[in-house]
Amino acid sequence: LFAQAVAHWAEGQMHDALALHQQLAQQHPRDLASVKLGQVHAFNLGDAPQMLRLALAAAPAVQELAWAHGLLAFGYEQCHWLDQAEASARRALALRPAEPWAQHALAHVMLTDGRLREGAAFMQQASAGWGGLTSFMRTHNWWHLALFQLELGDDAAALRLYDEQVWGVDKTYSQDQVGAVSLLARLELAGVDVGPRWQDLADHLVDRVHDQVQPFLDLQYLYGLARAGRPQAEALLAQIERFAPTAPPAARPAWVQVAVPVARGLLAHAHGQWAAAAEHLVPALPRLVLIGGSHAQRDLFEQIQLDALQRAGQPAAVQNLLQPRANAQPQSQRLRRQLSGLNAALGLPQRPQP
Repeated sequence: LFAQAVAHWAEGQMHDALALHQQLAQQHPRDLASVKLGQVHAFNLGDAPQMLRLALAAAPAVQELAWAHGLLAFGYEQCHWLDQAEASARRALALRPAEPWAQHALAHVMLTDGRLREGAAFMQQASAGWGGLTSFMRTHNWWHLALFQLELGDDAAALRLYDEQVWGVDKTYSQDQVGAVSLLARLELAGVDVGPRWQDLADHLVDRVHDQVQPFLDLQYLYGLARAGRPQAEALLAQIERFAPTAPPAARPAWVQVAVPVARGLLAHAHGQWAAAAEHLVPALPRLVLIGGSHAQRDLFEQIQLDALQRAGQPAAVQNLLQPRANAQPQSQRLRRQLSGLNAALGLPQRPQP
């Protein structure tokens, strides 16, 4: 069954592959490699419920394994079941305190819950065990710590983590590359001068023009190239536009409905064409889940949309989107700064009295 699932994957038949991984989880629940691979496929399709179904099917037979609880925790978190996600992550950590995927899932919970100071402290303490991990797991957990620092207003610490931990472990690896693009973009959106860092990053993105493996990856390659002023950004947009109508059926809606307009919007934003960026991004972002990635990762595109709307002179639209975010993140100094300027522009009080 596993070989058949891999064959379906190779042919781009992702729903058939996932059906076999689900069958494997039910018939051979201790095959966590199959559960993990199935979760990766579901994650890339934006299908969080399938991620959770896989982990739940295996769970009764693997209660003693920390890895299984970590897989379950992330499935719960991506389905917005935060209490269950935290309970599963803490069960994993009780069995194996250094389990990095469970640490990662708990970081997601704390970020979504607005527990920024707690999350930063937790990940800082956990970081002692990340040195020997794969480049993705190591850099991605540091990326999560950098997000907490950015939200808490410690921009210098977040920039330092970019230089020392997030970028440079394996500059050839796609996940490390998009993690770096994402953090560098967020730093800029927070008002940080990142200097020449886009150029070094773009040197490792120029060969990605013809990848078209996942829209989630291509969109971030494009933005990194565009911020560095590389002509390959326009070439990548053209390639996305050509590829989208021919993408495998399971992924075609993500490419056609989301990747094409978002790519156009990202390129416009990187070039300072704020109104055009908003025009492309606003209609497409409600379907953003189709491209895969986590809530936290996709938030980059939401932040770019907000910046485009603000710079395009649409502060009322920004207020409608930004205030609910701030309500959910009362510890976020980044959002507080943004709201301060926005409310001043709108003639609103900084802290309305009840």
